[in-house]
Amino acid sequence: MRLTRSLRQPDDPFRDFCEWDYNPVTAPDSQTLRQSAVLLHALTQTAGGDRLSAIFHRIQNHWGAFNTVWGVKSTAGALTWELYFYDYNRLGRRLGIAALRDCLPDLVAPGLAAADEWPWFMFSVEFDTSSVEAGITSVDLYFEHDGGTISAGLSEVWDGRTRRPKNDYRFYRSAPDRAAILRDLSSLPPLPGPLQPGRYHEEVFVISRKSHSSAVYFSRVPVRQTVQFARETGFSAPLTAAIAADAAALAPYRFDLGVDYWVQAAGSTIRRSAIYGIF
Repeated sequence: MRLTRSLRQPDDPFRDFCEWDYNPVTAPDSQTLRQSAVLLHALTQTAGGDRLSAIFHRIQNHWGAFNTVWGVKSTAGALTWELYFYDYNRLGRRLGIAALRDCLPDLVAPGLAAADEWPWFMFSVEFDTSSVEAGITSVDLYFEHDGGTISAGLSEVWDGRTRRPKNDYRFYRSAPDRAAILRDLSSLPPLPGPLQPGRYHEEVFVISRKSHSSAVYFSRVPVRQTVQFARETGFSAPLTAAIAADAAALAPYRFDLGVDYWVQAAGSTIRRSAIYGIF
C-alpha cells in the first residue's frame, strides 16, 4: 500500500508544522485536495519514490491521519524528505521512537528508542533513497527553550550513543513582533534578497541558528505565496509547477516554508529550501 492523492473530508483538521490548528485561508469545497497532494507530487517525481510512499503509508496507518508533519526539501533541485513526530505528552508517551521502531522494525536502529525517557516534544527523521537502504541510524530530538515571543526550541542529534547539539529555533508573530524579529536577525548573516519578514504573508516568522548554516521559516503561508516562495528560492521546478497547477484545490491551506542559507564571497546564498505540511 502507498499514499494516495485524495480529496479533503469535512472533519479533516487544518494544522501547521507544529501541529497547531489554524483557520483556513478560504472555506474548503468539494474539490479541495488533502495537503498531502504536494508530498505525493514530490514522491512521484523522484526515483525510489514508490518505496518511500509505502514507508510513509505505514507510518500514517500507525500514527493516524494528520498526526505527522512532512517536509520536502530541495537542494539544487534534488529532493529529500523529513518527517516530524510530535508527542507533547512527555510524561506519558504514546507515540515515541519506540513506536516508530515497531512500525518500521526493518529500518529503525534499536538503540534510538532509549531517548523516549527524555523530555523532548518532537523528533524527526530524514529520508532519501540512500538512507532507506542504510536504515535509520539517528534522529533529531527537539526540546523546549527560551526565546521568541511564541515559543522556542533546541534540537540535538541522537545516534543511540551520543547526543550532539544541532540547531535552535525562535518563533515570532510576523507582523506584531516585527521589531523583535529585526533585532534577532541583526546578529545573523544578512538574509538573501527575497527572504524579508512579511514577504510571503506568513503569520509566524521563525529564526534558526543551525550547526551548518543560518535559517528562517515562514509559517502559515497561503498557497499563492507558497508558489512565489518556491520560484524565488530555486525550489524544484517540476514540483513548483505541480503546486501551481493544484493551487485552486489547495487554496484553503497555509503551508510552512523554510530556507537554509550561508555567506559566500558574493554575499548570502540559499543552500536549501523546504515546504512543509501534514498527512
